[in-house]
Amino acid sequence: MWWLLWACAPAGDGRSDVGSIETEAPAPTGQTGSPSTTTETTDTTEPAPVRGPGPCAAYGEAEWVGEVIDPALDEISGLVVSRQNPGVLWVHEDSGGPASLVALAPSGETLATVPLVGVENVDWEDLALAPCADGWCLTVGDIGTLGTDRSEFALLTVVEPLLGSEPLTDGLAPTVRPFTYPDAPEDSESLVVTEEGTAYLASKRSDGTSNLYALYPGDTVLTFLATVATGAPGEGLAAEATAADWWSDPPTLLLRSYFHLAQISMADWTQPGAPEALAYAIEPQGEAVAWDPVVGGFWQISEWANPRIWHTPCATP
Repeated sequence: MWWLLWACAPAGDGRSDVGSIETEAPAPTGQTGSPSTTTETTDTTEPAPVRGPGPCAAYGEAEWVGEVIDPALDEISGLVVSRQNPGVLWVHEDSGGPASLVALAPSGETLATVPLVGVENVDWEDLALAPCADGWCLTVGDIGTLGTDRSEFALLTVVEPLLGSEPLTDGLAPTVRPFTYPDAPEDSESLVVTEEGTAYLASKRSDGTSNLYALYPGDTVLTFLATVATGAPGEGLAAEATAADWWSDPPTLLLRSYFHLAQISMADWTQPGAPEALAYAIEPQGEAVAWDPVVGGFWQISEWANPRIWHTPCATP
């Protein structure tokens, strides 16, 4: 079924030059095999955090920007756009993959690989980026159930490294935050973290809905908040939530499933706004999405061998 979806993907005649995160990007490694595990020490000046437009008043068509070069990155499940490293998309692999964060250029080259030490990739499903006391922090959601009766989950947080300013050979030790559900556990592939430090999860269900949960600072048990529509009741797999991203101003949740993508006003997480359907690039098995912090719009990458990298920009006035 997935190859049919790929054949239907829009706007695919060639790669498009997108200026959203390409200013002073780190030089690509040019590797076609395993990613690099180190970066060179070249600059110790920390750039100012980037805060940009995110959601658009209207969106253009999806643009094929690049293609992931490393064939080992065939199950990308988490994606965020760096705020400290212009030209970097942070990604990670799905369950059973390396316990590493990978920095990609928008064209698809691997820029760096950062191992997370002392943890394993049980079922990593999404990646979040939020301000923290030390600048910006990346949080991996080890939140999938693997189709089992798994009941304990975890968030793994590290300070976002500044590529080109420090060696990363030894990796980073994350802060591990275990948690459970208030009732029966649910599978989830969608995680966001807000500026206040609250983590929100959207569950992956087959009934056309997703349950929203919050993990407030200091808590170890999720709090149920609300249920949102992810598609029609009878769609099954097509409407299962697979990724999310967050924008604080205005408070907006970007939530995708295999066949849908919507932005949702979240001024009150217990009373979400009506999902606003967005046009997007149809992918073989889309499980990653992220807002663009510079020119706006959003990025997509699929689980697949050498998947395409898509950017949907704001519409030209």
